[in-house]
Amino acid sequence: MARDSSTQMKRSSSNSAEADSLSGVDLVNRAISILDTFPGRARDDEGRPGGLIEISSSLRPIVIGDLHANRENLAAILDHDSNRADLQSGRAVCVILGDVEHDDRTGYMKAMDSSVAILDDLFRLVIRYAGRVCYLRGNHDTFDDRLRKSGIAQGTELRAALTRAHGGSYADAVGRFFESLPVFVIGDGYVITHAGPPRGGLVREELVNIRRYPEKYHQLLWNRVNEFHGTPSPKEYGEKDLRLVLELLDLPPFTHFIVGHNPLWNDGNTTGVWQDVIGIKNHHILYSGSGSRAPYFTTVKGELVLRMATAQKAEVYTYG
Repeated sequence: MARDSSTQMKRSSSNSAEADSLSGVDLVNRAISILDTFPGRARDDEGRPGGLIEISSSLRPIVIGDLHANRENLAAILDHDSNRADLQSGRAVCVILGDVEHDDRTGYMKAMDSSVAILDDLFRLVIRYAGRVCYLRGNHDTFDDRLRKSGIAQGTELRAALTRAHGGSYADAVGRFFESLPVFVIGDGYVITHAGPPRGGLVREELVNIRRYPEKYHQLLWNRVNEFHGTPSPKEYGEKDLRLVLELLDLPPFTHFIVGHNPLWNDGNTTGVWQDVIGIKNHHILYSGSGSRAPYFTTVKGELVLRMATAQKAEVYTYG
């Protein structure tokens, strides 16, 4: 046990030194290579890193919702309780639900400096805690011109900001990072994706080979829960879709299903987390950005628990 602890400490020290020393394209490429070989990430039928990661039951999860350029909340969660120590020692794994970039506060949606900075934070975290920080792709993890909020082409604006800050090759590398990301995590008693289950469900082979199923790939990044406002659209899902995914993945029907993407601020919530969403048992929406109390999920003695990293009151309401 002492030898294992010593080996882990040496590895952590080496990873930290590497994270501090790299910059530019080398920094991004190293983050890509680490996530490509993340423990539990299966290869697809073409030998590429697949869309699914299966997390060991021995690791305590630290599940962080959409941050949308809020670096302070990211740091607060990592510094909360024993999170950093457990990541460093190899006792915990951090899963971030996507959308670290693009400030979604009114009046800040075109400002990209904080997005450039938090992406740098993310790359260094992936390297510093190699194999212990997993980042899932969200709908904002793109340069696509069609990604717009309040009329602002945030994907295009981000690419331009990255190019100004670090050059075109760096922006290209970040684009490769986005395209390389997994989209689904299965852990002990929980599953995680950015937006929600696709209508009609999906099986493990589809998750691993998700790029061969563009419609289901799109839904995992964009779907919103059907709040019963009339007939569901193809962009919405309901409890039957969620339960079907769990059934097709051979998981218990009340496995915790954690998503981000769709904060339901209109219900008066001021924490950033919605549990048993619209009556769907063990279905949770997690938002960890501005206006929230920096919430995250973890486990204690095998049970999913909610933690708040800050005591501040919500001041900003967002939707996206």
